[in-house]
Parts: sequence; structure tokens; C-alpha cells
Amino acid sequence: MNTAIGAATLLANTGNLNTATGAAALFSNTIGLDNTASGALALFHNTFGNNNTANGAFALFNNMEGGSNTATGDHALFSNASGDYNTATGLQSLLSNSTGDFNTVTGLNALYSNTIGNNNTAIGSNALFNNTGVSNTAIGDSALHDNT
Repeated sequence: MNTAIGAATLLANTGNLNTATGAAALFSNTIGLDNTASGALALFHNTFGNNNTANGAFALFNNMEGGSNTATGDHALFSNASGDYNTATGLQSLLSNSTGDFNTVTGLNALYSNTIGNNNTAIGSNALFNNTGVSNTAIGDSALHDNT
């Protein structure tokens, strides 16, 4: 059973236990299971990712196969394609993440440029903004902004 509210939500869906609210939310989902998308174009490219939650316009927009991710905020985890177990809270948080796993961020633009880094924690606006490393913790506005 699925729930779809909004134009073109769950348009390609054959999966189960998905909920989409907002124009084109979960638009490309085919066999993905147990996903929740709330916001215009949230989880738009998801095809077979499971257990994802996207709240906000364009949240998890490019996710295709990543699983168990939570994105709250417009453009949060926007570029994530196959990263798993990430949590992004804040406008454009983890925006560039594509394959990084186990990252947790809270704050505007936190871990913004991270693409493949794993096991990072950033709390605060622009924390770990240009990060390319792994297993870092940054707390505070612009903390470890240019960490490599």
C-alpha cells in the first residue's frame, strides 16, 4: 500500500509502503520500499532506495539507491546518489554528498561540499563546509570550515 498526494507523485512506483506528498515527490521510484517524501521534488530520482525520509523541497533529490537516509530542509542531501545512513538537518546540509555514509549534520550548509567522506559529524552553520576527510567532528559556526 502506498500514499500519494500531489501532481506526479509516485508516478513510476511499483514498490510498497511509500508515502509521497508534494508535486513530483518520489517521481521516479520504481521498487523502492518504505520511503517518505514530503515536499516538491523530494526523493525525485529515487528508484530502488529503501527506508529514506525526505522533508523539504528537493531533499534527497538525486538519491537513486541510497538507503536509510534522513534529510530535513530544502536541498538537504540533494546530490546523494548511493550514500547510506546519513542524517542531514538544515537548508543545503550535506548538499554535495554522493556516496558518503554514516554522516550526521545539523545546520545551514553543514558538510556542504562533502562528496565521499564517511563518519563525520557537523553541528553548526557551515561546519565542515569544505570537508574531504573522514571521521571528523565539528561543533560551532564554521567549525573546521576548510578541513581536508
